[in-house]
Amino acid sequence: MHATKLSQTGFSLLSLLIATAISLFLVSGIAKIYIDSKNAFNANAANSVTTDKYRFVFEELRRALIMAGRGIATSADSPSAYRDGQQDNGSRTFPALELVQDSIVSGTPHSGAIWSPAPEESSVVSVRYASGPAPCGLDDDTMDDGIISVRFVVDDEGDLNCQAYLDGNLIQSQPIASDIAQMRVLYGVDTDIEPDSSANIYLTADAVDAQNWMSVVSIRVGLVVASGAGYELPWPYRPQTPDQLDLLGARFTAPDNNYIYKSASTTISLRNLHHMYRQFADI
Repeated sequence: MHATKLSQTGFSLLSLLIATAISLFLVSGIAKIYIDSKNAFNANAANSVTTDKYRFVFEELRRALIMAGRGIATSADSPSAYRDGQQDNGSRTFPALELVQDSIVSGTPHSGAIWSPAPEESSVVSVRYASGPAPCGLDDDTMDDGIISVRFVVDDEGDLNCQAYLDGNLIQSQPIASDIAQMRVLYGVDTDIEPDSSANIYLTADAVDAQNWMSVVSIRVGLVVASGAGYELPWPYRPQTPDQLDLLGARFTAPDNNYIYKSASTTISLRNLHHMYRQFADI
């Protein structure tokens, strides 16, 4: 009787090493594709949320600012109401503005001369109207109570606030957007001898002469918006240095490179504002 010799076969050490190397190569390739895809998705999400944010803000601003001067009597809105040293009569289209930090929080009535910010600060924009939809989420019946001032201001937290005033008293303050790095506002003045309701020049508030406020035909608003918390840029998409952005002719330097910062602007035609008085009127 003969014994049968059984032979056993298996993987050699070399073949195992080769298979392991190939597996690691494939896994690392798949992991890189996954990480790159995730980073691209997160970067696109940050870009999209920033774009959506400034589009929403522009719509909110347009809805209120386009009403400027509606229902305001010409007798209350003459160039004499804007002359240097003239106290705000409480009825003119463009309220006097003075940025007082307490007023942003507590709603202390603003007064003083038309105000324009330093380059590193945000503008404040405010208009009045007497008829139309109420601003800042108020019930439209509020308009029956008198002339409303609507004021948009960016606070220290980067929130853009819509504030409504009635007879100089704050009646509503509502944040409408966050992560607003800066807002800049310019006023379009029709300087033609024969006005055509088209702006020839855009000026900051303090550069508009008192007699020219009734020649303002449009408002141009520029924003720098950040993607904000939850939408940080992945490391591969972060710029080496913070971005330098143009904001309606002014230079804005992003405070960091962790988020997307976008600059955008829109022009709002003041179609409800009467333009009886021009720069040559002396009333």
